[in-house]
Amino acid sequence: MGLYGIVLASGQSVRMGGKDKPKLHLSWRGISILEHVLNKISAAVFQSVNVVIPHHDACLRGIVHDYGHTAIMNYSPESGMGHSLSLGIRSLPIDAEAVILFLGDQPTISTTDIKAIRYVFQQMRAEHEYCPKAIIQMKYRDGKVGHPILFSHHFFSELSTVTGDKGGRDIIRANFDFLILCESKHIYPEDIDTPLDYKKLLKGDIPSYE
Repeated sequence: MGLYGIVLASGQSVRMGGKDKPKLHLSWRGISILEHVLNKISAAVFQSVNVVIPHHDACLRGIVHDYGHTAIMNYSPESGMGHSLSLGIRSLPIDAEAVILFLGDQPTISTTDIKAIRYVFQQMRAEHEYCPKAIIQMKYRDGKVGHPILFSHHFFSELSTVTGDKGGRDIIRANFDFLILCESKHIYPEDIDTPLDYKKLLKGDIPSYE
């Protein structure tokens, strides 16, 4: 099963303070925010994980390589999440059947939830001769839906051309017939976007799960 992972990790950290304070470098429990995300992903099984990072960030590049993943250079991080997503999709090999998308600023994401999405796709794949057309999105206990999100290869062409900051939202809205919600027992893993978010993370006010 050609299941790949893509981590979107090339945001400009504008609300955290911009280039002078890149949020994925911030430390929590002894390691960076990005490392927490990669730890959770590494506990699942993927053919490969590609991490889209700013081209100038040698520190993030080193972290990605230390985890044995592939760093995808984003030379226009100011172009938004859509551009990062399109770079990640275009980095996938031709035999990729599906991809799970992650955000680099969600350190409290649950490995259990990652494995749950993977399991749903595995069960669907086992029932079909070919990879089924599907989008699998997490639905959290607090009612929020979001990442991680799985897209089968049928959507790669559209995903490779998205722009702006919407990511894959418009594609999901246009394909509700193929959307499957994977129920989580956890609450939504908050993005760490602002100094207040980071302070809440350090204080333990944001729940973290294994």
